[in-house]
Amino acid sequence: MEHDKCAMKIGFDGALLAAWAKHDNPLNILDIGCGSGLISMMLRQRFPNANITAIDPNEGAIQQSEINFKNSPFEKGFELIKTSLQDFEPQNKFDLILTNPPFFTEDTSSGDLNRDQARMEKFLPLQELLYNVKKLLTEDGKFYLIYPTWETNRVLKKTEEQNMFISEQTTIFSRKDKPSKRTIFTIKTSESSIIEKEFVSGNQDVGYTDQYKTLLENFYTIF
Repeated sequence: MEHDKCAMKIGFDGALLAAWAKHDNPLNILDIGCGSGLISMMLRQRFPNANITAIDPNEGAIQQSEINFKNSPFEKGFELIKTSLQDFEPQNKFDLILTNPPFFTEDTSSGDLNRDQARMEKFLPLQELLYNVKKLLTEDGKFYLIYPTWETNRVLKKTEEQNMFISEQTTIFSRKDKPSKRTIFTIKTSESSIIEKEFVSGNQDVGYTDQYKTLLENFYTIF
């Protein structure tokens, strides 16, 4: 896969999210902020019969995803749309929605609009993200969000404000003796109690854990 044209490069968060998301038989899947197209292609590998829609407001990301889709064994079965989530008006709802969204809250621009769109929350505020996802989910649909662990209380609050429910909250650790940087939230529109989990991934420095290798072995050649 290539990522030279998109501001958000291929990384740990997107790969983990795409491998982690669970659904028995999703007919329609939405990838919000597709970037390089990594999440969409991993989902195509996992759910070969699903219709996958990938959206991104950034032209570079759209070009990158198009290139990667065409160069993959999964060229067909993707609908790629240049749009923001706020302006997205599909004809159908989705059984499974995923996003690795921009979440940095600083106001200072990097001077690169493409990079700012990929990183800064002001381009997709958490409240607007949840509001729009709620409209797009099927009755039994699931929304998977990866977000900074230090923002957990805000995610809980904003989810409640939208009358949505977190069914699973998985705290990700690179090492158990280090603070967590990311949490994956499973969010639904139907009432649910929270199941809290932990996942230890390891990293390049200390080596990856067996559970991380098992989760990603169908996607990474190093495993």
